[in-house]
Amino acid sequence: MKVRSKLVDMEFRVGSIERSGNDLVVNSHAGQPLKSRIYVSPEDVLTALGKLIASRGAWTFILGFPYFYLRSRRRDQRAQR
Repeated sequence: MKVRSKLVDMEFRVGSIERSGNDLVVNSHAGQPLKSRIYVSPEDVLTALGKLIASRGAWTFILGFPYFYLRSRRRDQRAQR
């Protein structure tokens, strides 16, 4: 996934996922140059789910996922040639 902000523009690859107390901890992949750790609280999950449910764009993405996935794979295969 791509992370873009005023501080960083980087590709984030998910590594291990674990639970620590009440939080979910997402660690960056071992091969990432910038080691990252994301803490996700139960409140964060509820907020994100609420935003996803209310988002027309999210529903379009979810329902169109097979199409978007295949289109992305084809584009990547063409770029490798």
